[in-house]
Amino acid sequence: GITITEMSTLTAEFMKQGRTMSDSISLASETAKAAKIAGIAVGDSLKYITSAINGFNLAASEATRVNDIFAKVAAASATDFEDLAIALSKVSAQANTAGMSIEFTTALLAKGVETTQEAPESIGTALKTIIARMRELSDYGSTLEDNTSVNKVENALRSVGISLRDTNGQFRDMEEIFNELGPQWDNLNTMQQQAIAQAVAGTRQQSRFLAIMQDWDRTVELSSS
Repeated sequence: GITITEMSTLTAEFMKQGRTMSDSISLASETAKAAKIAGIAVGDSLKYITSAINGFNLAASEATRVNDIFAKVAAASATDFEDLAIALSKVSAQANTAGMSIEFTTALLAKGVETTQEAPESIGTALKTIIARMRELSDYGSTLEDNTSVNKVENALRSVGISLRDTNGQFRDMEEIFNELGPQWDNLNTMQQQAIAQAVAGTRQQSRFLAIMQDWDRTVELSSS
């Protein structure tokens, strides 16, 4: 269901990214499949696949894995393939740098989108902001954009027994931190939840962070889809 011209154009676009001919053809094929599955323009599919592959430093051969993740999570949640692709495009590089897998990141995004029913761009940007705030400690002693002290971020998590850094003072993987915070979230009182949300997400992204964290079992379910 795609023309030779479109396939040639896709292949050429991937070759412009420095891919080999073999990888470019493989990526073009998966990009075309994604466009048909999601019912979106080939150009949009190219953008989303490129963002996911490059953001998570995946090999060209893993494009099928990317499509499978989007399709499976979309089928298991109140989202669709394009919603997840758009949301992930806003945060993929930051999530990978912070030690989050593409499967886990997509599950968090799906949970946020289905709970809030907001635009996927908003949820992707929210998660990007949250990751940035939780790793601002590299500039220890500074303040975030809303005048929240970076010390408050670490202290808020420490109050429920979670450390942002390991014994060597290096940042722990964000996926580990989420997986420690999530299971105990619904057992925290309202004041604890609000304090953590304020410190970690800031004023603008609090509601989206809360939407992602509540009912953590649902997030785990989506992550294993």
